[in-house]
Amino acid sequence: MTLAARESLAYPETLPTRLVPDLLDRFQKVDYLQVFDTGFAVPETIDHFVSRKCRLHFSAAYELLQNPPVATSSKRDGRLIDKKAQDQALYQAWRERFDQTLDFPQGTRFDLCFFWDFFNYTDDIALKAFSDSLSPYLKDSAVGHAYVLLKEGHPVLHRSFGVAAKDEIVVRPAHWQALPAYARPQARVTSMLQDFRVNHSVLRRDGLLEISLKAQLANTQP
Repeated sequence: MTLAARESLAYPETLPTRLVPDLLDRFQKVDYLQVFDTGFAVPETIDHFVSRKCRLHFSAAYELLQNPPVATSSKRDGRLIDKKAQDQALYQAWRERFDQTLDFPQGTRFDLCFFWDFFNYTDDIALKAFSDSLSPYLKDSAVGHAYVLLKEGHPVLHRSFGVAAKDEIVVRPAHWQALPAYARPQARVTSMLQDFRVNHSVLRRDGLLEISLKAQLANTQP
């Protein structure tokens, strides 16, 4: 590990957040909180929630994106590939991958989801598959938090996030391999999330759109 990498772990960057405080305030009177995090366990997040009765689920979902599945369809229209069938096959391949990782104990229902910048590394098909796999584990009152990449070529990618304080996010360079990014309008991102709608959004100085999400469940949970 280089000196710069060691220093980034010891002295991580912090970002102010205007949206996370509102999300956390919703659960002040909740006896047992279940939290989903798309990233890896970071000490700041663990320390922040250690004082209350809760369960943290760190999915390390970023690792699932390192080697995207390749799905081809045998259906053809004349000599042309059936794009719709091919997309459906790719969706099923992603869905199987996410289902295996998001295989939580029966009865798991998340109150709070930290998606961080995970959506930015998934194309539309992968994002929909991820959303559908997570769907059975959401409470009706679930809320979420994410950063959305609106424009290509943005410099603030490939980072690891955590909760340092109620109004402060801790950020480090990610230790996993860099991933391709997909810049999209907010509406296109949320159209892939069948169970969430945007509650609030703030355009940050670094160009990322910080959003808070509120559940609008239409699924049948097991």
